[in-house]
Amino acid sequence: MTAEEFTIGILFPFREKSLILENLCRNFPIKLITTPYLESYELRSSRGLHKGRNEQGIPEPLIEPSLAEQWVECNALVGMDIPSNPEMLFPNLKWFQGVSAGYDHIDSAALKAMGVTQTNARGISSPAISEFIFARVLQIWKDLRLLDSQQEDRLWKVQFGTQAHGKTMGIVGLGSIGREVAVKARAFGMKVLATRKSAVAGDSDPDVDELFPVQGLPELLPRCDVVVMTAPSTEDTKDIFDSSMFALMKKGSIFCNIARGIHVVESALVDALEKGHLGAAILDVTREEPLPNDHPLWMAPNLFLSPHCSISFDTYEQNAAQLIADNAKRYLAGEKLKNVVSD
Repeated sequence: MTAEEFTIGILFPFREKSLILENLCRNFPIKLITTPYLESYELRSSRGLHKGRNEQGIPEPLIEPSLAEQWVECNALVGMDIPSNPEMLFPNLKWFQGVSAGYDHIDSAALKAMGVTQTNARGISSPAISEFIFARVLQIWKDLRLLDSQQEDRLWKVQFGTQAHGKTMGIVGLGSIGREVAVKARAFGMKVLATRKSAVAGDSDPDVDELFPVQGLPELLPRCDVVVMTAPSTEDTKDIFDSSMFALMKKGSIFCNIARGIHVVESALVDALEKGHLGAAILDVTREEPLPNDHPLWMAPNLFLSPHCSISFDTYEQNAAQLIADNAKRYLAGEKLKNVVSD
């Protein structure tokens, strides 16, 4: 493929035109077309539970004929979502660049069958997510929710918090986010234990005190004051945190999940909180998003819940655009792309 034939469709609705992408088009003979396509939270969540497929028949955004005509010529796509039946809508597609680290909501099997190279945005929001995790952990240990409530009630009552220094943090999934969390934990004087999919017994890593294979999770959990789930969604991690895993955790410890809701058996988490075995839980993701109004998680004690918003958008789009531009240059030069999805 020559550069003159290379057309990139931008499905993600960037709030502002990125100078990085504009410069890319000026410096390379690339045609850039903007064709916004975003699916609902309900559809994206459902796809995430069904390997990217819309098996529940949730309504998808209407695709106008004029939009479909433009999609036919796309050699590459940049997006958060991709419609069903991509083989029909994008017959000339060779590369799909996701704008999120997670890709469980993308039908990777369909893209692979089309011969499409799939890449994600792993790493562009890792610093922001790690900051969010520590904001929540410190909120719990320093009793900030209670102190804020006392301020509203004009109640002057001393409430002493818990010190992070000297505590132990467990990180399940030492990827880009997990590593950012590990570095920050050590800055707070914490001991860090972590699992990594590729690790074997005896492996080490400079950013953690002890490294475990995934099979070592039962050994790691009882030693931790905080356990943070940062691993991607795979068949191996589905329902990994069930009642037996929560029972292994130290009494009064904190569980945090900012990865995917499918990792957690939510009824088991609610039970562990209600019985007081867990001191608190931090969830930025749930199995079903948005969370139904009558879901037990809303009323679970000491649950700190947020609607999948641990990233920081002030730098996210610029970081994503930089990755897109870099990968586009690599593609045109026949070089290896960053963040290729291999499963």
